[in-house]
Amino acid sequence: MAGYVELHAHSAFSFLDGASLPEELVLRARDLGYQALALTDHDGVYGSMEFARTARAWGLQPITGAELTLGRGILGAETPPGRTPEGGFHLTLLAETPEGYANLCRLITLAFQGREKGDPSLDPTFLEQHATGLICLSGCRRGELAQRVDEGDLARAAAVARRLAEWFGPDRFYIE
Repeated sequence: MAGYVELHAHSAFSFLDGASLPEELVLRARDLGYQALALTDHDGVYGSMEFARTARAWGLQPITGAELTLGRGILGAETPPGRTPEGGFHLTLLAETPEGYANLCRLITLAFQGREKGDPSLDPTFLEQHATGLICLSGCRRGELAQRVDEGDLARAAAVARRLAEWFGPDRFYIE
């Protein structure tokens, strides 16, 4: 699998969505011949330090990221009520630079501020303000773009993609 890089991997820190410890993910990636691996746990960077240490020790480039939960759609008021999946939409962000890592941490903090413990929800308007140094992936099946495509609303899916490309830049936004 030379040349392939997994950019959306969850560890055991993504409860009910990942089972392996970050160190185990690194060893498996090494066994598969990966050059790099991204750890993108839900709404946090809990295992990123040990992940980075282990990845470097085994010769892999660690990529730190997170899959954030958005409380509403990217299009804000344009998003029809009742269309957000329970628990919110998902959006994956990868830190490209130290400033990007700081912005990722700020966004995670903002998602938890004023919320019940264990129920993060980021207002998408913060994304544009903290996009520097981050790479944005459209998200998993619970991402807004994927949800709109599943609903057959390709115009709204395209509008979501355009908005994210505006906020992050066309060279830092990718569709999963």
